Amino acid sequence: MDKTLLFWILVGGLSFGFALALQMRMITALVLRRALKAWREDYADRAKANAVVVAAASQAPAEDEAVAYMQATYPSPLAHLRAARRYSVILPALLVGVLALGRLVWGVI
Repeated sequence: MDKTLLFWILVGGLSFGFALALQMRMITALVLRRALKAWREDYADRAKANAVVVAAASQAPAEDEAVAYMQATYPSPLAHLRAARRYSVILPALLVGVLALGRLVWGVI
């Protein structure tokens, strides 16, 4: 019974964390694109604004004025976006590991 409870707590926690990471990625990117559009109307195109947000979040040296503006004005949201990207890659791998642990070691599923 203890293994089963621990397994489902881990699965639930990792799934919830993954859902939060995806939500944070989408909402933060949306807000940053809207901020870029408010700064200059040239970035009303979603693809163009998204390219600037991705370049700003990569922490590479700014090659564009818009990237430099985003990095200087919004460092905290860009850090949140980087963290959300990192967790949206790590958490599914951990979830698969917990599922394998439950199947092969604990015999829960």
